[in-house]
Amino acid sequence: MKTIDLVDEQNKFLKALEISGKSFNTVKNYRTDLNCFNKFMTTKGRDLFITEITLQEVKEYGSFLDKTYNSPNSIRRRVQALRIFFDFLLQKNLVQENMIKKAIVSPKVVDAPKPPTFKEVIDLYKFFKLQVTSENSLEKVTSYRNLVIFYLIYGAGLKVSDISILKESHLNLGKDDKYRVMISHEKRDPYTVVLPKEFNFIYEKYKKNLETIKNNENMDFTNLLFNGNPYKILSGGLSPRGIEILFKDASTKLGTKITAKSLRQACVFKWLCHNESDSSIKEWLGVQPQYSLKPFHDLLKSKPDIYSFTEIQEQDE
Repeated sequence: MKTIDLVDEQNKFLKALEISGKSFNTVKNYRTDLNCFNKFMTTKGRDLFITEITLQEVKEYGSFLDKTYNSPNSIRRRVQALRIFFDFLLQKNLVQENMIKKAIVSPKVVDAPKPPTFKEVIDLYKFFKLQVTSENSLEKVTSYRNLVIFYLIYGAGLKVSDISILKESHLNLGKDDKYRVMISHEKRDPYTVVLPKEFNFIYEKYKKNLETIKNNENMDFTNLLFNGNPYKILSGGLSPRGIEILFKDASTKLGTKITAKSLRQACVFKWLCHNESDSSIKEWLGVQPQYSLKPFHDLLKSKPDIYSFTEIQEQDE
């Protein structure tokens, strides 16, 4: 069997990362993480050839990482670097399988939830609702747009990256008279998340007002959201950064630290308070089955008065 130098292939891999546009620091981190594996192999008395690497060696490396590093982030980064490198070798037909995927589980790092209080959620809702009665058509449709974003996060648990690419066609009314939003990812089948019934009124008002402006301005786009300034709609679509800025501006004016991410965490607590199953919540969040909701359960159990959330309209009417 042909001997293939491990370090030589790693250098080719790192060069490929540079060519693909990865930053200097990113490439440097990959090199550091791969060197960790090289040192482990050397201490085992192995020559640094790809043919020297066995499934058993990889499993032992996983155990070594668990014993050596206390931080799940550190372990995860080293496993991910090695996994991506083996994908590189697989594409070059230098290995028959990616044994890293088979032998080591990359630990999923779950940050402790830091949701806003339910009062802050209500205050944000009311802040976004301020202009729906405005005589200015752009102020009105912008207010409805912000409420749509609010419900897509607090109502359906969507990430800003998912929201930013939504089309009007991704929202459809179900037989239960509730809207469902369809989420599509490259590496998994599309799935839908149901929105609360209160979303219906907001969304239909938004569509009506937006269609009027689009017709008046002779605009045509299929994006669910739009980007604009105080004077006009500039284009269809709203970037993740644009959504984050929207929350930052609202938080500054309200004197809170609420973000799209923290509002999404509040949605998880709301689902738990509604006794939704963990499997359903994970499906709606678009996370892997091994994703742990334990931090949410623990906080809800320890401080139910703080972490109890429900639908806005149940409290707001």
